[in-house]
Amino acid sequence: MAFGGYKFKGYKVIRANLATNTYANWCLLVHQARIKAFMESCALSGAQWHFSKTNGPLAFESYGNVIYRVANANGDYHDYLSFFQYGDEELYYMIATLGDANSASGLATSVVSNAKYCTDGHNTPSSRKFKRWGFASALSIDDFNDDGPFTSWPVGALACSTQRGAEGADSDLTTSESAGIYFTDSTIYVGVATKGRDVITFHGPNYNACCVESGDAFSSICDPDDSFGIAKLIVGYNSTETSNFTRDYVYAIDLRNNECLDSSGGRAFSTNILTSTTYSCLALVPSGVAFLSSTTTKIPYESCYLSTLGQNVNNISGLNLLVKGVVKNELLCCNSVTYANRLTLPDAGTQIMGGNMIAICPTTMYSSTSGVTSKGRYVGYQVYGTGRPVSISSSGTSPASAGPQEMFPCAYVGWDPSNPNINDDSSWPELALQ
Repeated sequence: MAFGGYKFKGYKVIRANLATNTYANWCLLVHQARIKAFMESCALSGAQWHFSKTNGPLAFESYGNVIYRVANANGDYHDYLSFFQYGDEELYYMIATLGDANSASGLATSVVSNAKYCTDGHNTPSSRKFKRWGFASALSIDDFNDDGPFTSWPVGALACSTQRGAEGADSDLTTSESAGIYFTDSTIYVGVATKGRDVITFHGPNYNACCVESGDAFSSICDPDDSFGIAKLIVGYNSTETSNFTRDYVYAIDLRNNECLDSSGGRAFSTNILTSTTYSCLALVPSGVAFLSSTTTKIPYESCYLSTLGQNVNNISGLNLLVKGVVKNELLCCNSVTYANRLTLPDAGTQIMGGNMIAICPTTMYSSTSGVTSKGRYVGYQVYGTGRPVSISSSGTSPASAGPQEMFPCAYVGWDPSNPNINDDSSWPELALQ
């Protein structure tokens, strides 16, 4: 594949402008914006995604009855689903707008265990959390049921999980509208760029977080017996779906809970928060090749790779390999600078390579925690071989000269020169409830 060709379409929705301002209508409007942006992006790019289920209770525009829904325990409809297939291939996609889905037992909107993603890389169950589900999606090599994640879940499906990098404990995920599972925002922006089997979703009102999903995400897979290329990569970190995603709040390019299938076609992550013998860690690791002291007139960009970092006891490969593969660089690439030059990283939304890539998620801050089991919240990736391992500074001062040099990465995702400036509000026309 060549760089470019990722065509973008975005919308914003404003709750105060609803004619009937109910929570159910707000969730439905958000869902409509998501599927409309997705399908219109596909029309621009020529991506062969199409609605695969058209017998739902709700029609949308000229697409037919493509909106499905599930009632909660009170009979309210806050959870909406739409389903897609890529051409006639065994590749399926679900967009799930789940206003009150949760994992607590005894509720109609409980997400089944196999649709969950247990996060954090903790081998202690009490320290684990789940990826949230509010602004959710899933890729699969098997078709979904009409009720999505609420009754059963396909064997070859990734998790029904958020696109915004958030996570929470079981007790946090309630059916209350005030629980803040993304929908407490008064204005929501959703934008999608597609190309072939690749789907890149941007989230607002700040665009420093995006979700990269693909049916063939890798330019190469490490295990020669592995033919399963679907993946979901959450670029940009924060702890909740309602937090600020501007560059000053970004601690790492990912939360180390990305998703893929293992070499047998099963989920390469744990779905059980209680089992002490299984836990997850799938990290998006930037290349050390594109490592420079500061930005220059000729800047290198390199592919990232998806790795367990040795912290995932669900083997990703039948050959005991710890790395899934190298992500296509036209879909997502990265470069890094040193601590002293971290503020030279481009702002989110900056177009590069003649507009064929766009910057997302520059990392600029320190945090006092480090390591996989605390979600990698330190900014700098350590490059070993440059000194003895020492603790990372949390004071904002330069790392000790005796310690390993730290890399401050910026991620870039596929784009197209014809796309609008996502930092311009006019690029996000308002959508009303239909």
